[in-house]
Amino acid sequence: MKSLVSRLAPFVSLGFVVAYGCHTTKPVPAPRNPAQQSNLQATRVDYVDSDAFDLLFETTLLNAPPVVVVQTDHDKPEWGARLNAWIAVWNAGRRAEGFRIRGQIPGAPGVVVDGDSIREFRLLIDGLMNRAEESARTGTRWWAEKHLRDRRVALLKPYSLRFHLDANERIQLIFFHGDFAAQHENVVRALANPTGDESLEWSPDSYCCSRSKESTKSKRLTRN
Repeated sequence: MKSLVSRLAPFVSLGFVVAYGCHTTKPVPAPRNPAQQSNLQATRVDYVDSDAFDLLFETTLLNAPPVVVVQTDHDKPEWGARLNAWIAVWNAGRRAEGFRIRGQIPGAPGVVVDGDSIREFRLLIDGLMNRAEESARTGTRWWAEKHLRDRRVALLKPYSLRFHLDANERIQLIFFHGDFAAQHENVVRALANPTGDESLEWSPDSYCCSRSKESTKSKRLTRN
């Protein structure tokens, strides 16, 4: 018996070393380091007026992606109460810190602006922001559920919001996470190809508007 133990001892020791070595060298996932992620990829979500969109968008936000683009088929902000509720949720997360509007145009109502101008698009979005919460309150079921609304406010709080009119004259909502603010300008330039009329500095408490330099259409936007 002693002889058998003696013969097996080297193999037992070797097995222990191998097992221990495998255990201690097991790779550990690296923590998220925004500074090292220079090539950010946008997560795109197509907007549809259904409960499935709410579920998909919330699930997407739970993973806190750097950039989320909600793609619509609208050339004006006329998508209805469901998306307005999400916009109102984003807005609600800014109130405690003093919400301010970027890109408002001073002047009397009825000002006529060139249809290709970013200013007219801003007017449309300003109007949307003024009525988004009322639309959410009267047109959606989940807005009255405080626990659900608060959860969605928290999910969107780290993000800035940009309304972008793309080359096909379709509005995209670009949500950009503050952890990656240093890369905001480069990513937005690559993603949206904006005209440059709007600041590309990341701003957590105000929304921005932009439009693509290249457009497949030349059509006038009119205010509601």
